[in-house]
Amino acid sequence: MEVIMKKKNLGKVFALYPTPDTVIGTVVDGKVNWLNIAHLGVVGMDRIMLSLSKNHFSNKGIRENKTASVNLVSKDMLIEADYVGMVSGKNTDKSQVFDYFSGQLDNAPLIEKSKISMECRLVDIYETEKEDNFILEVVNTYVDEDILNTSGKIDYSKAKPLLFEMTNQSYLETGKKVGDAWSEGKKY
Repeated sequence: MEVIMKKKNLGKVFALYPTPDTVIGTVVDGKVNWLNIAHLGVVGMDRIMLSLSKNHFSNKGIRENKTASVNLVSKDMLIEADYVGMVSGKNTDKSQVFDYFSGQLDNAPLIEKSKISMECRLVDIYETEKEDNFILEVVNTYVDEDILNTSGKIDYSKAKPLLFEMTNQSYLETGKKVGDAWSEGKKY
């Protein structure tokens, strides 16, 4: 059934926000570097993509080392995470902002304070005019044990990762379950 449109056309607005807020860990010129990004996504069931402006200092580390970490941001990391997105590693040493540990991959520092951290290996780069889109394979995922459910899976209502919302340039907190996937539709 056709209806009369009651929506306002905003034009060319990229409206897939909010997205998870993350801090990317790299090593550039032998030094740990952090970058706050929320332009990322899932590429199939075996890859993720980080979309970084070509001018980011972290791009050099990902290209050279072919590794990076992806650390989900929680409310208790907000100040530090926002800071590492505001200053460039070209001009500012950000190596001491977070305590970190190493997993199995070299040059992919993982943030101790992050409840969920993934160490990743570079698989491919898809370049656009303004962005380097790094396609990564998740090699290992490290989580705080207190956010696991009784089945040993991540309980995001406990992890409460922050989301970044571009239109209003704000961070949002997650945590409330509103339904069960592949179940709610049965009520239709």
